[in-house]
Amino acid sequence: MGSPTSPSNLLDERDVLTRQLFERPYSSFTYIERAWCYEELGYPDLAVGDAYRALLLTDELSDDSGEYHEGALETFCEDIRLRLNGSGSLEFGTHLFIVNDEHVDERRSLPLKPADDECEALPDFRSLSFLPSTIDQQRLNCYALLTRLLIHCGCLRSAYEFSERGHQASSPTDLEFILARRRILKAYNTTLLEKDPNWKDWNYNPKTELPGQGRARRELYPWNDHEPDRFSKESLQFLNERMKMIAPKCEVRATSLPVLETKSSTNDSLKPSATSLQLGVFATADIAPYETVLQETSILTANNRLHDPLCDACSAPLPPTSLSDPPLPSCLECEDIVFCSQSCHGLAMSLYHPAICGKPDLEAIAKDPSPSAATNALYLLLLGRTFAMSETQKVHPLDLPETKYLWGDFSPPAAFDYATSTLQHEGGKKLPFTFEDNVLAPLHLLQKMDIDIFASLPTTDTWIISTLFAKFRGVASARMNPRTGMPEV
Repeated sequence: MGSPTSPSNLLDERDVLTRQLFERPYSSFTYIERAWCYEELGYPDLAVGDAYRALLLTDELSDDSGEYHEGALETFCEDIRLRLNGSGSLEFGTHLFIVNDEHVDERRSLPLKPADDECEALPDFRSLSFLPSTIDQQRLNCYALLTRLLIHCGCLRSAYEFSERGHQASSPTDLEFILARRRILKAYNTTLLEKDPNWKDWNYNPKTELPGQGRARRELYPWNDHEPDRFSKESLQFLNERMKMIAPKCEVRATSLPVLETKSSTNDSLKPSATSLQLGVFATADIAPYETVLQETSILTANNRLHDPLCDACSAPLPPTSLSDPPLPSCLECEDIVFCSQSCHGLAMSLYHPAICGKPDLEAIAKDPSPSAATNALYLLLLGRTFAMSETQKVHPLDLPETKYLWGDFSPPAAFDYATSTLQHEGGKKLPFTFEDNVLAPLHLLQKMDIDIFASLPTTDTWIISTLFAKFRGVASARMNPRTGMPEV
């Protein structure tokens, strides 16, 4: 048997909590508990996603007109009943205590002090006098948890913002969020002084100057059972069956390629002997000069230009037309959704468009971004197209043929060090991570698609989003052409 903090026990706990969320998707308590579990496993980025969903559910409790209000309130009251201990206190919560610049977690018991017969007389708990204060406490738990987790991710700007929100919502005598902000600023100042010992610009604006981007583990998660063996006989057979339709003179093979610019884990010298097993396309017959080798229409495409004349399905330029020509195929329910051919129109209607049809709020999301935001905007749009395909075809996003075999450049799962009882993530591959791009924007996109971001957890969980982003970054070129301004995807 493993130790109490062994990866097997932690992963088992994570699986149990995930199943509980599938059954009761509006439980902010369970999201917070799974966030703790993710943090112990060494995935603070995934914990951020859970803590933020818990915050959204907590905010719904106070909004009678909220989309998830009824479900969130009913589940919250059920959770209170389940967590009341024998002394009339509620076992829940995590606060951020700063002791010598270190955080100490403490689960608190919140005294509820109900009347002796109050719990039995009011089985749904909705009219209990302590309910508003319990909701306020839960909100503070979310702010404290988000602050700590974002610090771990390196997203100091977002951590600072949540610590401010927590301070505004807490008692003026509560110092934990003030101390948290001091810790954030001290960490950033130390970094600047290490870069420049003469740095003295203490009057910067933390809301704009603190770093917003951190790093997240680029890992094949141990619970991900959707990732295929890309080099197996079955995978190669499937890929080559599709290859015959788009490139009759080619086939897919597994091949070992040299790893470029790989540094040793013990020194900075290059390791020219390192290789990486990859899938490659090889000719199976002679190919004449100027002969078309491969021709494929992919609907997993994106462009971030709002009004450019591009096909909605394949992003190819729309063909020129005159007044005498018949109109290009389009969607009668959507404005400005045009296709380059009847074939693309048919693909769209059968593979992705029904999930987004008649939802005009989606049109402007991630469109015409600033040059600095263009890359992330394209990845977000690819994510949106993937979820639209998943919803329309009723297939898990990671099981779609267009995403299943994409190379994600993953690190293997982290090893567990039994001497220190910690998961060793050091040295693994990383992904850029920001709260806005990896948590806030995907959830906003899903909501605009009219997808319940809680009930849809089996297909929209944060780890699924992170896995898709890793795959997109592994194979897609998301750059802006400096000459034309057109995105290259």
